[in-house]
Amino acid sequence: MMTYNKITPAVLQDIKNIVQGEVFTQTEDLICFSYDALNQKFLPEAVAFARTAGQVSELLRLANRHLFPIIPRGSGSGFTGGSVPVKGGLVLSLTRMNNIIAIDTDNLVAEVEPGVITAELQNAVEKLGLFYPPDPASLKFSTLGGNVAECAGGPRCVKYGVTKDYVLGLEVVLPGGDIVKTGAKTMKSVAGYDLTSFLVGSEGTLGVITRIYLKLLPLPEARRTMQAIFPSMDAAAKTVSAIIKAKIIPSTLEFVDQAAIRCVEEYLHAGLPVHAEALLIIEVDGDSKRWMSCGRSGVPFRHRFSS
Repeated sequence: MMTYNKITPAVLQDIKNIVQGEVFTQTEDLICFSYDALNQKFLPEAVAFARTAGQVSELLRLANRHLFPIIPRGSGSGFTGGSVPVKGGLVLSLTRMNNIIAIDTDNLVAEVEPGVITAELQNAVEKLGLFYPPDPASLKFSTLGGNVAECAGGPRCVKYGVTKDYVLGLEVVLPGGDIVKTGAKTMKSVAGYDLTSFLVGSEGTLGVITRIYLKLLPLPEARRTMQAIFPSMDAAAKTVSAIIKAKIIPSTLEFVDQAAIRCVEEYLHAGLPVHAEALLIIEVDGDSKRWMSCGRSGVPFRHRFSS
């Protein structure tokens, strides 16, 4: 088993020099970086904020020389413990690397830094008539780098897929400090090993993501949403199968059981049917003429699949 060293005062000064002083060492600051959404706490020895791939590279080379662990971190909203400093060491926050570098409307590609908030990219591309589908529940505060590291999904994955389906290429700093680029800025890239897919979902264990190239889609012209109420979970499950069997792929299809319905209603007081055994939240999108003809309530779905 690997034995790690503590970060000495001299090494800490080197870290500060690399990131130009953006380092936390006070306990009250470290606590904020000691856990993720899983809520298991492990205190790091320091937290550094990088702004460039070069700084990340220097930090990793320093860690190799002095044998202390580095844990890359976005917003810390994951449930897997991927950003938790279980061995102490240095938490490397990438939230300062939060620029949308470019949105290429000719080729439908976005180039972003890892600290960009998911919802911010979605809002930016939708203003240009484009669409970035992955929508994890944490999209309003999770970072794209974290989404890539965790291969985040979301309700829309039933139709559009998960994060890995939209990552065209990456800039990554490997554990030894080398900076590499994988994939391409184009939709079609078939030469060589698919290192991009290998890195997506690796939770920071294979390298630190410092730039991301994402595929975009045309923004759907219209959306319709409906709520279906069921007397049993079995009826809701059979309805899901019937929808897919009918070759209708909703953009969102979420199953909610009674326990979750009650929890949401107690918190939001939204008027949900707390005595229902299950709900389906269904959203469809596509051509405006097609869905406008269905009416705002999505009548064809209700008639065909009500239970």
